[in-house]
Amino acid sequence: MRYLTRSKDPRPATPNPRPATRDPQLPRLLRWFNRVVKGRDLARQYVCEMPASNITQPGCSGPVYCTTKVIPLNPEALSENRVILDGESMVAEQFKMLRTLLFNRTRPKGWSTIQVTGFDSGEGKSLIAANLAISIARDSRQTTLLVDLDFRNPSIHNLLGLGPELPGLVSFFTGEKRLEEILVNPGIEKLTVLPAGGRLLQAPELMGSPQMEALVGELKERYKDRYIIFDTPPMNGFPDALVFSGYVDSMLLVARAGYTSRTSVEKTVDLIPREKVLGLIFNDVKLKDLNLNGQYPPSN
Repeated sequence: MRYLTRSKDPRPATPNPRPATRDPQLPRLLRWFNRVVKGRDLARQYVCEMPASNITQPGCSGPVYCTTKVIPLNPEALSENRVILDGESMVAEQFKMLRTLLFNRTRPKGWSTIQVTGFDSGEGKSLIAANLAISIARDSRQTTLLVDLDFRNPSIHNLLGLGPELPGLVSFFTGEKRLEEILVNPGIEKLTVLPAGGRLLQAPELMGSPQMEALVGELKERYKDRYIIFDTPPMNGFPDALVFSGYVDSMLLVARAGYTSRTSVEKTVDLIPREKVLGLIFNDVKLKDLNLNGQYPPSN
């Protein structure tokens, strides 16, 4: 029985226009969050959201996908959307550090499912999820599945330039498509994308449904050698991410420098399962604010 209703909202996913400025309270907020989540080391990781530049390749040569649809990447669109393909850039190095910290925390426990969420809209959590998934896929030992579960404002397909009419999980849950028919390889070796496929009015009900629980279980069973990154809506104002958190091994929270308030963080940490929180990622941190200890500064 089809109990889902597609949203009629035709508006594209757009970032919050509020400008980001340097936040003098950033170090203080970071230390406070570390104490709240029991001093987890990953919360010390900074990730700066800078335009991708000097992209020299449209993707990586990869295996032949028999059933997965392959959609080649558009380097210009990725650069405009700040998706990082240049593995030697300063921003790419930040994601490599994040990837390493994530491996160190999850591999000993056998964790493979990671939920990426934020506090409020406009913090860039979908961009973090996409760049992290690409970075993990570039590791020699790992493959990655990136799943867009933000049915309120799906954006993974736009960030990766996969097209606006791409079918996804909405079609899967309504019985129109099989799972194999909605998986997409964006031309990057060892990376597969599972798009949302549209907006839904009953997103919280879907997140907590037996169908969603069964899907997550199937993905974990089918892709035992993969990290699965789930992009979910922000925590404040929506129950979706909190409902879904019961299905995953771990969580990453994304805040935006000069944008996310301490009040928003305080509201969230009282709700989330703290034992699952790997750490806090600060997005939109400028290179000049990073503590590089005088080592290997960017050349441009």
